[in-house]
Amino acid sequence: MPKLLQKRGLEPGREFDRRARLILADIQKSLMPEHGSDIVCINVETGEYALGATSRDAQRAFERRWPHAFFFQIRVDGGPVVKFHGM
Repeated sequence: MPKLLQKRGLEPGREFDRRARLILADIQKSLMPEHGSDIVCINVETGEYALGATSRDAQRAFERRWPHAFFFQIRVDGGPVVKFHGM
């Protein structure tokens, strides 16, 4: 396991993703459908989150509250934050 993850007490990628999606399911109960297209940054360690209209807004709100924490970013409805439309 990478040293950074050991220091922070975080799990490897798959476990981090699994926990984030469980927290998202709880968040969706209270925020859907009004905030379905908003972006949420989830603090997987604490279960808390920051919400924003754009990915940058959500990220800034998250970093103000938890400046050194990792976050999981997704739309509240579970959709992608950014869409790639190719060439």
